[in-house]
Amino acid sequence: MNIRWALGAAGASAGIVGAIAFALQAPPDAAPPVQRVLRLGEDAPRVAAWVDARLLAAAATRAGVSPMDAEEIDSGVESSALHLQRQHLYRVLDQDLRVDPKAIDVIAGILEQSSYAGTGNPACTVHPLSPEQCRARRAAEKPLPDDPVLCGAPNMVAVFDPKTEDVNRARLCMDQYEFPNVPCEYPLVWIRASEANAICGAMGKRLCDAHEWEGACAGALLPATEEYSFNLTREESTQSHNARRRRIWLGSLTPLLDVCGTMSAKSPDCWDVTWEACGSNTYPTGSFPGCVSPFGVYDLIGNVAEHMNLPLRPEQLASRGGRGETEMKGSWFAHDGLAPYPDDCHWRAQAWHVTPIDSPNSHYNYQLGFRCCKDVD
Repeated sequence: MNIRWALGAAGASAGIVGAIAFALQAPPDAAPPVQRVLRLGEDAPRVAAWVDARLLAAAATRAGVSPMDAEEIDSGVESSALHLQRQHLYRVLDQDLRVDPKAIDVIAGILEQSSYAGTGNPACTVHPLSPEQCRARRAAEKPLPDDPVLCGAPNMVAVFDPKTEDVNRARLCMDQYEFPNVPCEYPLVWIRASEANAICGAMGKRLCDAHEWEGACAGALLPATEEYSFNLTREESTQSHNARRRRIWLGSLTPLLDVCGTMSAKSPDCWDVTWEACGSNTYPTGSFPGCVSPFGVYDLIGNVAEHMNLPLRPEQLASRGGRGETEMKGSWFAHDGLAPYPDDCHWRAQAWHVTPIDSPNSHYNYQLGFRCCKDVD
């Protein structure tokens, strides 16, 4: 497709769809209170069933959403709005990141094959913060800079082990923000690991290995040989890793949940993960200036969960050109006003929705996105 022609054509219908307000039904008054602390580490399936309607109602109030009967919003309007979400994404890639038009065409080809990939079902998504509010927050503080010369792309920073390396000897760069990697944009969700990997590849990047994400969060990228037990099964390796891990939150020894985007909440009807019931109630990326790793990577705790590669053997390391199994980290879904498990930088989840990275059936949902990594030449 000619993406530049598509960008221009999208503007003609933007005013019509932009005039429509979307809302959620208020939670029932009789809803029982949600327990503040849950211990679900050994009961992963229950994690997908949490609902915290109180926080969502508060988010809707802050966002200034007007009540509206969801039945009045037909599928045609949803489809048009999803189309506009994607056209906006292509403009952001073109104008903000100067991505090669051919790469944008490849990315568009990936997304247009999906029924859901975007920033969330507009019929039930209530964002707790607007892009304008995000920009106002960031204007009040000085965001950490990127390393465009070293990384060869904007909004990427070097990640390394400060005990043995410095920025000039870094071997890894990571996106500062969740994709599309532009501050104050809503992150792309309803995206499969296979699609995320292909999108990163189109931009000359790749999915991050799990230990790279962990190192960026904790402030020290350790060797892969120290971060995986390749002689064990995935379950055994995860248990071993979690038992010996260093508990660090974005370079801190204490949780930083009060400064990260962890207080969004599920839609009231989101008991089963469906497009119709689950709003992608995400914050714009980088909305929390204090939620940043020592390297300058934002939102590693809170906002969307992030796809990454978990190698089961050395040759499956993405940094070596391989692909392993899916891993997810870092979402507001992990908190939702609760504390379901010790979600520090190094904690690895149980094998939820596991598939090979390249599987066409890899997991996707309303609060699952990604960011990319890039090897330094």
